[in-house]
Parts: sequence; structure tokens; C-alpha cells
Amino acid sequence: MEQSEKVSVIIALYNAEKFIVDTLFSVVEQTWKNIEIIVVNDGSKDSSREMVERLNIPNLKLYNRKNAGQCASSNFGLSKSSGELIKFLDADDIIAHDCIEKMVLKWRENPNRLVFGQWHYFVNDISHVKLHNSVVYKDYDSALNWYVDVLENAGAMLAGWMWLIPRSILKKAGGWDERLHLMNDFEFSTRLILNSDGIGFAKDAIHYYRKGLENAMTSSMNEKIALSIYTGVKKAQENILKFENTPRMRLAFANQFQKWVYHFYPEHLNITIKMEEIIHELGGSNLSPKGGRLFAILNFFLPWKRVMQIQNSLHKTIWKPILKWKHKLKLKQQFDL
Repeated sequence: MEQSEKVSVIIALYNAEKFIVDTLFSVVEQTWKNIEIIVVNDGSKDSSREMVERLNIPNLKLYNRKNAGQCASSNFGLSKSSGELIKFLDADDIIAHDCIEKMVLKWRENPNRLVFGQWHYFVNDISHVKLHNSVVYKDYDSALNWYVDVLENAGAMLAGWMWLIPRSILKKAGGWDERLHLMNDFEFSTRLILNSDGIGFAKDAIHYYRKGLENAMTSSMNEKIALSIYTGVKKAQENILKFENTPRMRLAFANQFQKWVYHFYPEHLNITIKMEEIIHELGGSNLSPKGGRLFAILNFFLPWKRVMQIQNSLHKTIWKPILKWKHKLKLKQQFDL
């Protein structure tokens, strides 16, 4: 089979010494051989750089820069790439050995569209993979229809690493927004989709997504991260509504904002208020709050905001100290051993 199209795999690397070797091996072992690998070391403080250098991979270029963030590193890697097709890859994820080949073959059916494959996730051990099924696992003539289906289904993914991107689409859409720290994938993918002639699904192209690291980030949400999420969703909303300002799209974004309102309240009141104003302008949300058994019981008697205030207070005064105590006890037991 002819492999004339070069694929540039771009990896932004930051403190991924535990994962980067497995990630790179999964790229090196691809059945599609016309690949260049560009790794941008974003000022890692661990041994990530040395581990990449020791591998001595012929078609790999390593660039070392001061820490500037994932978006800046991805843009820098893109500027150094020469492939007709681009695939961004996180430094802790793994792709199946024929993933890129399957995506390229699907792309050949329509060179003016984005292509994605299946994504499955694991926590630490890839031999224990959680299979993921999604309603969006199919071809779409309309990229915006795919986008709405993603927004309406909580299990769907919208990330930069999921795509095989024609350079022609990237030139029209533009690179990563370097002002964003979280939800940068969401905003970036939105612009890609707006410039894509439909969406192609490569059924057997599998991406193994390492779950848990981003959960740690969102669980320790600070104002900077919360503002980045708000900005990313707002920019995506503004771009989309220029192309399709319809009731279905307005509701999809109202629900997207509402999801984050439930997540932010009551810790980030200023951002919550801004989001609620946008939800009102969009015509309102029909997304109900979700929680565990305690939340459901309290929400039966009280408004959801009051329930969130109670849960937040319980977390700070009871659950958080207990977790700290358990952690100290575990460390003491390990030390005693």
C-alpha cells in the first residue's frame, strides 16, 4: 500500500517521565511509516527530556523550551512540522499500532474533513481498558450535527488528540489559543469543526486515553483554571453561533455552561454569575443537577444551590480533614514498616 502522505505527530511534553516512553513506542510501532515525530519539551522538571534523548528514534525531533504551556508548545511543534496531516498526541496516551493508518485511509475518502477514531480509557494499567461506546461513532455529512451530538451526550469527547487534521483545515482554523489553560481542546476543536466538510469516523482506529490526571486538575480547581474554562466555552459559543444561531445550538451551549455552573458553585461565584447571565441570554437550560444519594435526598427538600453550599461546607469541615488524616496514617504505616 502506498504511503505517500506524511503525518506529523506532535507531542507537548511536560513532566511525563512515567509515560512518555510508552507513548513514543506506540507511535514508532505504527503500521503507517511515513511519520515524523515532534516532541516539544515544555520546561519539564523531571527526566522526561533525558528519557526521550536516550531512545534515539531516527524520525524524532526534540525541541527544548522554557515552560509556556501546552498550547504554546503545540503551536511551536506545528511550526516545525512538515506533514500534510497532523495528529496531536498527549504525552501520556497510547495509540493502537494501526491507528494512524486507519485514520489516513478514512481521510482519503474526503480530504476536506476531520477524521477521528474510537477512544477507550485506562487509569494506570493499559491491560485494564474501559471500552467506550458513543452515539457519535459514525460518519457525519454535517460537522455541526456531530458537534451538537457531542454536546448533548456527556460521554462524548472533544479533545485535540482525537483528530487526524489536514493541514489545509488548520491553516483556516488557526492554532491553539495560548491564553487558555483548560478547555483549550474544546475551543480549538470547535474552530477545526467549523472548517471541516463533515466528520469521518475510522472505526478501527483506537486511541487509549489515560484517565485520572485531568480529574486531579479539575478537583483542585482554582480561579485561573475556572476562568480558562469559562473563556474557552464562551469563545467556542461565539464562534459557533456565527454559523448556526438556532434553538438546538443555543440550548446545547446553555447546557454546557450550566454543567460548569453546577461544578463551580459556590467556590467561584463571579464566574458562576457570568455563566448564568449567558444561559439566560441563550434562552435557558434544561440540564438538571446531578449528585450522589445525599445530594438527591437534600435536593428533594432544598434548592440545588443550598444543597451545594451544605455539601461544600461538609467537605471543608469533615470530609477533607478525614482524607488528610487517612493519608497521614497511611504514610505512618509505611514508615513503620
